[in-house]
Amino acid sequence: MFSSRTNWHREPNRLTELLASCRKNNKLIYDLTASNPTECGFSYPEQQFLSALANPQTLHYQPDSQGLLSAREVIARYYHEKNIRVDASQIFLTASTSEAYSLLAKLLCNVNERVLVPRPSYPLFEYLGEINDVQLDFYHINYDHGWSIDIDSVRRAITSSTKAIVIVNPHNPTGMFLKNDEYGRIREIARLHNLAIIVDEVFVDYLFQPDPHRLGTTAGGTDVLTFTLNGISKMIGLPQMKLAWIVVNGEPSGVKEATGRLEILCDTFLSVNTPVQVALPTFFEFRQTVQREILNRITSNYNSLDSLLRNSPCSLLGAEGGWYAILQIPKTKSEEEWAVGLLNECGIYLFPGYFFDFHNEGYLVVSLLTPPEVLGVAVKNLVHYISC
Repeated sequence: MFSSRTNWHREPNRLTELLASCRKNNKLIYDLTASNPTECGFSYPEQQFLSALANPQTLHYQPDSQGLLSAREVIARYYHEKNIRVDASQIFLTASTSEAYSLLAKLLCNVNERVLVPRPSYPLFEYLGEINDVQLDFYHINYDHGWSIDIDSVRRAITSSTKAIVIVNPHNPTGMFLKNDEYGRIREIARLHNLAIIVDEVFVDYLFQPDPHRLGTTAGGTDVLTFTLNGISKMIGLPQMKLAWIVVNGEPSGVKEATGRLEILCDTFLSVNTPVQVALPTFFEFRQTVQREILNRITSNYNSLDSLLRNSPCSLLGAEGGWYAILQIPKTKSEEEWAVGLLNECGIYLFPGYFFDFHNEGYLVVSLLTPPEVLGVAVKNLVHYISC
C-alpha cells in the first residue's frame, strides 16, 4: 500500500529511548541540543511582530507564484545592504528551506539522478533525497586546525548522472564558512560538468569574526546556475513563521529557463501564507536586534566552551560561526556510549557525532543557543565525567 520511498527505519536508538525514560521519570536534564530560538530565552519585539501579523492586508489573497512583490523587495534590500545586487524577479518565496530543496530537486533531477552533498552534515539531506527520488553522493569536509572542503573528493564524487552540488555556508554543524578560493574551484568544476550549485546560507549572518578570505554570499552575479537559499527561521529566529526563499542567478539563458520552470512549480503549491509575507517588512526592521542577541549568545558560549575545556580530555574544534560547536572526545568509548553515559549518569543530553555522519568516531555536538547557565554547569559535569 505504501511507497518504498517512505520505508524508513523508525525504531528509536538507545539515546532516544533513554531520553524518553528520563523525561518520563522527571529527571533533571541539561539539554545541550536546543536549537529552537523561540524556546531559548531570547527577547523578541512581541508587540511589533504581532501588530504586523494583524495588518488588514493579511485578509486579502493575491496569489503570486514567486510570492508577494513587497516581501521579495524586502529580501532584495537585505542583499543590497551587503553590496550584492539582487532583483526581486530573481527571488522565489517558499515555506522553508526544506521545501526549497524539494523544489530544486524536482527542477533539476529526473528519478535516480544524483546530487553531491557534504559529509558530515545535517541528516535532513538523506530524507529529502529519498522523498524526491534523488540519489546522494558525498564530498568531505575535513579538519586540520580548521575546516575546509576536500575539493578532490568533490571531483571524485561526480558521475555522468550528477546534476548539482550542495554547499552549506556556513556549514552545519562545523561552522565552516565558504572561502573565495574554494568557491572558485567549485564553480570551475560545475562549469566543466554542467552542474548547478545550491548554496544554503541560513546561518550566514552568524559569524564570530570577519575574514577577508570568506565569501559573503553566493546570491550575486556568477556564470554558473546558482540557487542561494535563506530564510527567517535562523536569520530572525522565527522558525514558526515559515518563510524562506531561493535567489536564482547565473548565465542569463539558464536563469531564464530555471525561473520559468520554478514559476510553474511554485504556482502548483502556493505554500507561503499571506500574513507572514505582509509582516515581513516589520520582521526585517528588527532583524539586527534579534540577530545581535543571538550572536552575543553563541559567541559567548563558544568562548566559554573554549575556556571550560582547556586542560581537559576534551577539545573544542575550531569554528567560524553558526549555532553549533563540536567537541572532540577520547575514543576509549564509542560516541553513543559516551552520550548514553552522560545522559544516564549526569543528565546531560547532547548529540553524538554519528547523528551528523562524521566519517570517524570521537565527536559530540553541542548547541550554542543553550542558555549560558545551563551550558556552564553541564560542561563542567561533562569534563568531570569524561576525566574519570
